[in-house]
Amino acid sequence: MIPDELKPKKREPNWRFLFFLAFGALCAVTALALFCPVRHAPCSAPSPVPAPETAPAAPQVSPTAEASPVITPPPEKKNDTYPLTIKLAASFYNTFADDPEIARIAGETGIRKLSERLSAHVARNLVWSLDMRREVYPGDEMRLLFRVIPPEEQAKRADTPDEIELLAMQYRSIRLGKEIRFYRFKASDRQFPAYYNADGTAVEKTLKRSPLKEWIQITSLLKDRRPRHDGIDFKAPVGTPIYAPWSGTVEKTNWKTRYNGYSLLARLDTQPAVQMILLHLDKVRLQPGQRFAAGDHIADVGNTGRSFAPHLHYQLQHEPKKIIDPVKYHGTVIAKLPATDTAAFKEQQERYDALMAK
Repeated sequence: MIPDELKPKKREPNWRFLFFLAFGALCAVTALALFCPVRHAPCSAPSPVPAPETAPAAPQVSPTAEASPVITPPPEKKNDTYPLTIKLAASFYNTFADDPEIARIAGETGIRKLSERLSAHVARNLVWSLDMRREVYPGDEMRLLFRVIPPEEQAKRADTPDEIELLAMQYRSIRLGKEIRFYRFKASDRQFPAYYNADGTAVEKTLKRSPLKEWIQITSLLKDRRPRHDGIDFKAPVGTPIYAPWSGTVEKTNWKTRYNGYSLLARLDTQPAVQMILLHLDKVRLQPGQRFAAGDHIADVGNTGRSFAPHLHYQLQHEPKKIIDPVKYHGTVIAKLPATDTAAFKEQQERYDALMAK
């Protein structure tokens, strides 16, 4: 056995040497990182080869776009003319409000008050042939043809239309045993289109000594609506001349303008004397106390006061405010289409009849 003192002794590690060796290595790595930045190797995918100059570059489409279908907007609806068949229920106006086809068209066109518009257009024409309170019965049938007017066309037209215009109508009265047909047509002797019966006579009756020489339509007659209406309304463009039907004297002008707008009240030289009232005027051309002769230009149609569209409110009364029906007081004449318009009117009539029959 080898004595312990003769055995080789284990060498102790030189910790100081190892410390300085590790510290030096760390400093070397830090210096390389700061002063010699590493160059990244290219991606494994090969670099794209540029296409020849003559070849167009292919469009880049994302994977999401490739998976999504191409959505083509629906074509714009071209139809703007609608035929309707309606059978009257208990109420004339409720019939329009309750009709499902009118509701469908209202949703399609975006016209919220379509039923009100249609019933008003129909009534304005029927009132000349029927008593709307006594001669319209449940079971009566009507066919209508109307057109939706685009906003840009509304803004340009001189006749200031609303969203629709009635083109033609057939009304069949069961109890009275008669049929009424009328059509919208532009006659050669009128500035604006009007409505004519199938025989070419005008639906509206024209007042003798009328205060207007040109108008678009008579939109309201005496007491034909509620609240009470004391005159008749002529729809006409702003600035349309108003002529005195008889001679007379101006009593007052421009009173209660918030409701009446510019206005004129005159005493006419009739026997017995009659007062004439003109409301919603654009301009009054006379002063209180001033005399005028029949046919004088005394005012202009306007849209002032409590008015929703350009028109003339024309009212006649005895004192104290005993209302007179202008249609009866003036008397009327029935206008007829000029003979030169007959062929064109018949052609349009046949076209509208065919559309209503669909």
